[in-house]
Amino acid sequence: MWGLRLTVASVRTFGRFLSLPLVLGVVSYFFVTDTKGRAASRAYLERVHANTFPEPAWKPGLWQSFLHYREFALSIADRVAMWGGRMDTFQFQFRGREHFKPFLEEGRGMIVLGAHLGSFDSMRALGAKDGVPVNVVMYTRHAPKINEIFREISPDAEVRVISAEPGSARATFEIKACIERGELVAILADRNPPKPSRSSDSSRQPSRVCHVDFLGGRAALPEAPFQLPVILGCPAVVIVGLRSGSGRYEIHAEPLAAGGERVTGAARAKRAGELAERYAQCLERYCVLAPRQWFNFYDFWAEGDQR
Repeated sequence: MWGLRLTVASVRTFGRFLSLPLVLGVVSYFFVTDTKGRAASRAYLERVHANTFPEPAWKPGLWQSFLHYREFALSIADRVAMWGGRMDTFQFQFRGREHFKPFLEEGRGMIVLGAHLGSFDSMRALGAKDGVPVNVVMYTRHAPKINEIFREISPDAEVRVISAEPGSARATFEIKACIERGELVAILADRNPPKPSRSSDSSRQPSRVCHVDFLGGRAALPEAPFQLPVILGCPAVVIVGLRSGSGRYEIHAEPLAAGGERVTGAARAKRAGELAERYAQCLERYCVLAPRQWFNFYDFWAEGDQR
C-alpha cells in the first residue's frame, strides 16, 4: 500500500511523464533481480514468435524481455494517471462497441472479461461514456483498502470492488445483483485465484479450472468467470485495451455470450469450457498484435501442462 501511495503521489505531483523514470527504475530493478520473471518473459515471447505468421522481424532474447518489462512500467504510469482524474489526457479508439451498446441501452447488465493484457483500466472510458457503473471483481482479502485508494485517487469514480474469496459463493450473489441493476461486472479471467488458506472455511473447495489451447500449449484458466454468464444467463464480452502510443489506446470488444439462455446441470461445465476456449482464442490474437503488453511474468502454462 505504501508503494502504491508513493507512485500515486509522484504521478499527481509531477505527472506521468516526469514520474516515468521512477517507475522505470523500479521495474528495471525487478528485471535484473527476478530470474524467474525474465525466464517466463522469454518463454512467452518465444511462444508468440513461433505462433505469428508471417514470422516477425524481432527475435526473443534479453533485449526483447527488457522491452517487455518496460512496457509494464509504461502501463503502470498510465494506470495511475487514469485513476488520478487525468482520463481526459488520453485518447481512446473503440473497436467493437456495437457488441455491447445495445445491451446497455436496454438496461441489461453484462459480464466484461479482460486479461492482464494491455490496460484493463482503459475500459473505464466505456463505462464513463455510457454512464454505467463498473464493478470490478478481485480475488483479494484487501478490497476495503483498495477501495480506499480508489476513492483517494478518484473520488467521483463510478467503480466498486467485489471481493471474491476462493471457494466462496458470496461474490456470485453480489454479481447477480449488479447484473440485475443493469451494471457492468469486470473480471480479469486469465489468472487462477489463490488456493483457500488453511485458516479459511474447511468446506471450501479449490477453484476449478478449464484447460484451453493457448499459443501452442495447454493453459489452465479459472472456470468461475465463464460459469457466470452460463448461470446468470447474461451477455458477456471480451475487452482488451492495447496501448498504441503515448497516451493512446485502442479498446477492442468481442462478443463471448449473447445471454438469454440458462444452461443447467452437467451441461454448465461443458458450456463454460467452450467460452474459455473462445476467450483464449481472443487473447491469442491480441498477444500476437501487441506481444509486449502481456503482463503475466510467470510460467503461465505450468498448470495446463500438468493435466
